[in-house]
This record gives sequence, C-alpha cells and structure tokens, in this order.
Amino acid sequence: GKIAGLEMGRLICGSNLISMNMHARDLEYVSDLARGYNTEERVFMTMKLCEEMGGNSIVLKDHNFRHFDLKKYWSDWGGQMLWHADIISQDIDQYARRIEQHVELGADTLYLWGGATDIWYHQGKQENIVKAYEMLRMYDLPVGIGAHRLEPIMFCEKEGLQPDYYIKTLHHDNYWSAHPKENRRFIEMYQAESPHHGHYHDNMFCHNHQETIEFMQDVQVPWVAFKVLAAGAISPKEGIQFAFENGADFICLGMFDFQVEQDARLIREAVKQAKNRK
Repeated sequence: GKIAGLEMGRLICGSNLISMNMHARDLEYVSDLARGYNTEERVFMTMKLCEEMGGNSIVLKDHNFRHFDLKKYWSDWGGQMLWHADIISQDIDQYARRIEQHVELGADTLYLWGGATDIWYHQGKQENIVKAYEMLRMYDLPVGIGAHRLEPIMFCEKEGLQPDYYIKTLHHDNYWSAHPKENRRFIEMYQAESPHHGHYHDNMFCHNHQETIEFMQDVQVPWVAFKVLAAGAISPKEGIQFAFENGADFICLGMFDFQVEQDARLIREAVKQAKNRK
C-alpha cells in the first residue's frame, strides 16, 4: 500500500516489544521475560526479518533510540525500514521541540500520539490537537493522527484536518478479559488500573469497535489499525482478519521474532480475502 507516496507493506511493526510496554494485565513476569529475551541484537534481527517478510516500516518513539542504539540498525545492519515517529507528549508548549528531536533522528513520517489526542479531547482542549497537527505539517514529511478513542478522529474530520493517515485502534470485545460496556470510562487507560475483573486493567484499547467501523467507512484517509489483537487477547488469525475486513488499510503489530513469519502469512491471506469489503 501507499501513504503519501511512500510504498510499504500492509504489516507495520509495533514498538511496544522494544519499549517493554507489554500490556500484560496481571501477569507481572511478562515484562521481565520480554526484557531478558529481546536483547539489542535480537531486536535488530527481528527488524531485519520483518523487512524480509515485506514489513518495511516500524512505529518508534525517540526513547526507543535511547533504550537500544537503534541508529545502528540503519548504519551497521543495512536496514531500509521506514520509521513512523510517534511523538509522545501532552505538553503543547514543548511539542515543537519534541517533533524536532524525532526529525533529527531520521523519522520518515510523523504522527500525533493517540494518548495526547484522547486526553486533550477529554479535557476540552481540542485546540491542542489542531495546534499539534499544524506543527507537524511544518515539515516536509507525511503526517498522521493517532487515537484510541473514536471521538478525536471524529473531531479531526469535522474540523477538516487532512492528515496523510490515521492510526486508530481496532479490535472486537469478545474475549475473556474484556470488561462490560457499563463499566467502560472514556479516559480509563490513563488512570489507575482496577484490581476488579469487571473494570479496566490494561485490557481494552478499542472501546466502541462497531461505531469505529461504521464511521471509518466514510473516511477518505488511509487507516493504520493497531492493538488489533487486544495486546495478545485475540488470536492473530482472528484479529488480523477482523481488522482488514472492517476497514483497516494497514495494521501495526508488536512481534517477537518467532511470530513474524506467521503474521506476514496471515496478513497476505487476510488482504486477499478482504478485497471485496465495503
């Protein structure tokens, strides 16, 4: 597929397995396990394998470059991976400098972090979404807007913003750890996690999937869907197929090396099966 003229595989590599942000719910050992397994060399090997399988772009934050010396992937390993820079900041006064830091590291696209759009929208600071978007547009790079909630995307469409892509969560809620609709709150993923099973505990990232699917059918901007497996709660085959059938143009997956080949195969199959979607 293409985003603003950049040709890339429908599989975009996620960064949480580099950040060790595992969304492990109550499995406290998982982050330590990932940290012990994903050495710098193994991360580079995984990125190289993604490229070989056709996944030639990756979502990264600037702090990923501090965690590992990721510049070596391009300079020493001959990497050709495109980098979608996730500008993580809620401070609109520091936002211009945060963009510069990612551009200086070599970003290929820039996008507004979904956490910022969610929180600004919830706080009634929608003007910050517009300001941040305008700052991103100051560079000659493709620009995206991210969100976990649908409302910020609806706001952007209403305001007539024209990003080169949206990066929005998409997964159904038919899995064991999903909490019931009556207990879902707008901003819950940025608040303290509940110890009770029926409430949020790092377990849901697309709160209103049906409304998201229906709204995005009319959006004329490429859609990168992420958290399509609800951070591992949904099987790859099911989550990938669901995403492409329901409107995603690309999907972003965080993968260990032993998952890459299977996911690439599933994506090729899912894209083919979804060719007659709405």
